[in-house]
Formats: sequence, structure tokens, C-alpha cells
Amino acid sequence: MNLLYSAHSDEDILKSIGENNDEFAFAELYNRYFRLLFNYAFSKVNDQFVAQEIIQELFVMLWQQRHRNTILSCRSYLFASAKNLIISHYRKEFTRQYHYNQWEIQTNGATALTDQLTLTADLQHRYEQGLHRLPQKCKEVFVLSRQGHSNREIALQLAISEKTVEQHITKALRLLKEYLKEHFVYTLLFLSLF
Repeated sequence: MNLLYSAHSDEDILKSIGENNDEFAFAELYNRYFRLLFNYAFSKVNDQFVAQEIIQELFVMLWQQRHRNTILSCRSYLFASAKNLIISHYRKEFTRQYHYNQWEIQTNGATALTDQLTLTADLQHRYEQGLHRLPQKCKEVFVLSRQGHSNREIALQLAISEKTVEQHITKALRLLKEYLKEHFVYTLLFLSLF
């Protein structure tokens, strides 16, 4: 603490800072208020680093605007400035967090969509491979059934019994299920679409 200014009021010190660019007066004001302002800021932001940054910014701003200030009550001014900087910090933090969350949602959504498209394309490819592995008649019956034809229509079109149509469909489903077992959940969904 500087003994030269220990008996001066805060307002006299501010006047000396503004009129004389008095660094010793500024140091005295800093020493008087840093700990009080830091504790106040810390109680609001609960982060020592952020609290220290806010109070450092306050004193830098005070020094930079020393010629323009006509402060009537130094203590009130310093605490009001600290409060405004804390509010500003929370606004910036809220905005940063909001934009980060939006980015994360978009990134996750795009990733999920890409994953889904890749999975669907892979499943479609494996389904088509599985179809080619079916016996010819079984494949023909199964494809017609997935195109919406009834068992009776398929039987009439291929000149076979309805019971044979059912057997071919059952066989095709069993073989495809076995072939696609690693994608079973997705296969059931996919096959229900056809």
C-alpha cells in the first residue's frame, strides 16, 4: 500500500489518475479494491480464473477511460462495472453454449443421417446379394410377393399351387434371414417395406 495515498479518498485518487495519469494512484486504487471485487465476481461466476479476468478487464477499462470519467462514487462505480462485466460474461457464455449446442445438434444429425444412408445402402446391397443366392423359382416367387401380388395371383401366373408359393416365400425368408443375420433388426424393417 502506498502511504502517499493512504489518507486520500477514492474520489481524490480517481481525480489524480484522470488529471495526472498517476500510476501510483492507480496502484493504490487497485490494491484497495481488487480483493473485494474479485470476491464479488467469484461469488457470481464460481470460477477463479474468470473472476480474475473480469476484474482485470475492469481495471484496464478504468485506466483506458481515465480522462473521460466523471465518477461521483468510486465504490459504486467499480461494483456496478463489475456487475455489468459479469452479466456480459454470462451473455457471451450463453451465446457460445447456444451456438455450440446448435453445431453439435447439426453435426450429430448429419452424422446420424449419413450413418443411416450408409446402413441403408449396405443393407440394400446385401439384400440384393441374398436374392441372387436364392434358387431361381424361389427368387421369382419371393420378388412377385414383394411387388404386392397375392399368393393366388403368383400361383396362377407361374402355374404352381398356392401351397408351393407359400413354401417358396417361407424358404426365401429363411435363407435371406440367415444371410442377413448381422443386420437382422434392420433387415426386418427393410423387408417390411417391400
